Amino acid sequence: MKIQKRWSDLDEVAHVNNAVYLTYFEEARGYYFYEACKWDWKIDGVILANNQVDYIRPILYLDPTYIYVRTSKLGNKSLELQYLILNEYEDKKVLMSKGSSVLVMYDYKTQASVPVPQYIRERLKEYEPVSF
Repeated sequence: MKIQKRWSDLDEVAHVNNAVYLTYFEEARGYYFYEACKWDWKIDGVILANNQVDYIRPILYLDPTYIYVRTSKLGNKSLELQYLILNEYEDKKVLMSKGSSVLVMYDYKTQASVPVPQYIRERLKEYEPVSF
């Protein structure tokens, strides 16, 4: 997914502010869930349990920046996503940041974690080029 940076994403030295990376993760995660398994937020809830970010190079406003997402682990009630943020210039890709998120399947009516539904497991496994 191409990252659409906003002027307000920048800090005083014209880099993307470190806190904004989590927003990029969030946007990419929503897009990924829809693309990978046609996620229905009215049926399947998740809560964010953990975020981790490695800042490798600063991202500038005009950089052609993309984020890649994949499921790296699929547990009984949780899943882990990995993110790569790259600048892409014609034939060259430069790693700018990487990170991960742990999400727990959650039933908001009962206020409890629940197992990852089988149909989500199947859709994710079908979508991903490598097994987890």
